[in-house]
Amino acid sequence: MKKRRLFTRLGIVGTLLAAGLVVTLAPPAQSTESSLSAVNGPAWQTNASVQGLAVANGKAYAGGRFTSVRPPGAAAGTGEVSQAYLAAFDASTGALVSSFNPVLNGQVYAVAASADGSRIFVGGDFTTVNGQTRNRIAAFDTATGALVANWKPSVSYRVKTIAVSGTTVYFGGSFGLVNSQTRNRLAAVSIDNATLLPWAPSVNGDVYAIDVADNGSKVYAGGQFSAVNGTNQNTVTSLDPVSGAVLPFPGASAVPPPNGSCTTRVKAIDASGDTVYFGNGGDGGGCFDGTWAADIATNTLKWKNQCLGATEAVKVVNGWLYKGSHAHDCANQGAGGFPQGFGYRFLLSEKLSDGTLGSWFPNTDADPNSVTNVGPLAFATGGNDLWVGGDFLNVNGSGQQGLTHFTNAAPGAAPAKPAKLQPYSVKPGAVEIHFPTVVDNDDSTLTYRLLKGFTNTTIATWTAKSTPWDRPWLHYTDTNVTPGEQTNYRIEVTDGSTTIRGNYSDPITVATTASTAYDQIVNADGPQAYWRLGEAVNATSAVDASGQSNTGAYSGVTLGGAGAIAGNTAMTTSSSTGRMVGAKAYSMPQQFTVEAWVKQSGFNRGGRIIGFGNSKTGNSGSGGDRMLYMRTNGSIVFGVNDGSQRTLTSTSGKNNGQWHHVVGTYDNGAVKLYVDGVLSGSALVGSASLYYGWWRVGYDLTNSWPGGGATQTGMAIDEAAVYPYALLPTQVQSHYSAR
Repeated sequence: MKKRRLFTRLGIVGTLLAAGLVVTLAPPAQSTESSLSAVNGPAWQTNASVQGLAVANGKAYAGGRFTSVRPPGAAAGTGEVSQAYLAAFDASTGALVSSFNPVLNGQVYAVAASADGSRIFVGGDFTTVNGQTRNRIAAFDTATGALVANWKPSVSYRVKTIAVSGTTVYFGGSFGLVNSQTRNRLAAVSIDNATLLPWAPSVNGDVYAIDVADNGSKVYAGGQFSAVNGTNQNTVTSLDPVSGAVLPFPGASAVPPPNGSCTTRVKAIDASGDTVYFGNGGDGGGCFDGTWAADIATNTLKWKNQCLGATEAVKVVNGWLYKGSHAHDCANQGAGGFPQGFGYRFLLSEKLSDGTLGSWFPNTDADPNSVTNVGPLAFATGGNDLWVGGDFLNVNGSGQQGLTHFTNAAPGAAPAKPAKLQPYSVKPGAVEIHFPTVVDNDDSTLTYRLLKGFTNTTIATWTAKSTPWDRPWLHYTDTNVTPGEQTNYRIEVTDGSTTIRGNYSDPITVATTASTAYDQIVNADGPQAYWRLGEAVNATSAVDASGQSNTGAYSGVTLGGAGAIAGNTAMTTSSSTGRMVGAKAYSMPQQFTVEAWVKQSGFNRGGRIIGFGNSKTGNSGSGGDRMLYMRTNGSIVFGVNDGSQRTLTSTSGKNNGQWHHVVGTYDNGAVKLYVDGVLSGSALVGSASLYYGWWRVGYDLTNSWPGGGATQTGMAIDEAAVYPYALLPTQVQSHYSAR
């Protein structure tokens, strides 16, 4: 979708450090991770849900609950054109095809096209079309828009899904009769004149989705059922396309059986090439809502992705599986994405090979007043695009109701603008630069260039991967400077098609002597948040001295006490739950440092110093993790939860009324604890807990942690900082020595 180009090799002067990232001196060609742009193109809208879609003969056909359509960009009630339940749009421009104006007396659930695009088939609740009897299923000629006169099966109840293969139209739903003959929720008719075929699997519950292998060898159906032809089939089945017999389907074990707290069902199916892809929606906390894939030849499972948030639509386009859902937790059970609390991602892509998330991040919402209230409900493609229908009101933050369209047209989404840099120089002949990566909604791997001076000379280049929920930081030390020199810097980012430059930094004067100012030394190491905790006694919030605007709210603390660093005061917990919580939330950091100065006095006194938790205002569940706390015996503990509570513990006696410098670092499993500049312990553990949370200074629950639960009141905390990478031992020592 985006034009890619190679960049010439650049000489790099200085030292590059990218925590958890690959830093390259000669950047490779840009990523081609997305096959579609994340920028939606113009398309008309609907005034209610779109539930079925198909693309045929240059038109996109949409069926649903809507009763009118309107132009793109028009507010609800503006420019409305009456068009109930079924409409056609130009597949290139998204404009309404006004010549196609059938009149149906009930909503449409399913739309499917013949392979040659000459006909579309629609199913739903209607019983008449253009004044003629059409009991819940009908066909239209795509060249003329006319209702096909001799194609009129009579179905006793709702048709929910349709698939066309060769000369056969398969359909499923809630019905029990077709042409007055028994057909329990699945049936097939001929494509030419709707002759009822003997294919008659008997299903004991509603069918929501159906598709046929490209080679016609198998029919797949999913829905709210537990038996087909009298055999146990847990919401999904594979059927012989001629006899309707149930075929062996070992891959169906991907769907967990119902229990008292969970019922999940297959809601979407797309057979493409040698693989069939499924989407599930579940009822109950943690119930399977994800996607899975099976090999068509053997019906064995290929992979399973367990994102939580019901999947309503799946479609393969240009080598990617696109998924419509209200995904809200894709971090746990190996799903490989964002955690609970990050928000809903209604549109995602997945790799065909293993189901891991791709780099396509447009988004919709869900209409809270709709019947379904889930977001995207239906997908269709003309081969190089994706039509999305559903109950949404907005797409990519702008008004667009019910229907939208994505293509592979260049240039696609642009990277976000990089932040204004905040360089620091605390040593002669060196400037330290730290900055967060940005997000591009259809390219997760971007190229960054560090530009120096108003001549915009490139002095460093990186390639780095970022997503909306994970934006690593990049670091650079410029040693090609002269003490006393004044210069500035800015960042340029490109996706290979569009280049965005950040603002110039404020001028920085290169140090001529080593700085001894504690705050300057800390900021030179690039904290993600830095609370000096030195506000006036009546302050209610803590300033973030890092420049990252993560202001924190105070609760149950006294300000203005003597601090660890000369010239700055400290926060003291005046209640057993005294704390300060940063306003910004973060997704499951896997590289970080927590740092603070702490002073506590008295036997059996200790408490939590700084850490991560899943509550912004109350107590975190189990107290969170990624934390430093003090036990009753005065030892300092650094704790990370990787499924079990992993801790490093210092020697005791730190509740002696003296200031102590405490630091915990974590880098993808490597944990270290430093007390007063000295390494107190290290270990290798698993991934830190996958949740969305806030950095907190002071109280949170520690009762369940080893030696936790000490009385917190009276603990003084100063100079609390969090970094998006693991500080080196030399950096820890320099901070301790700067006091």
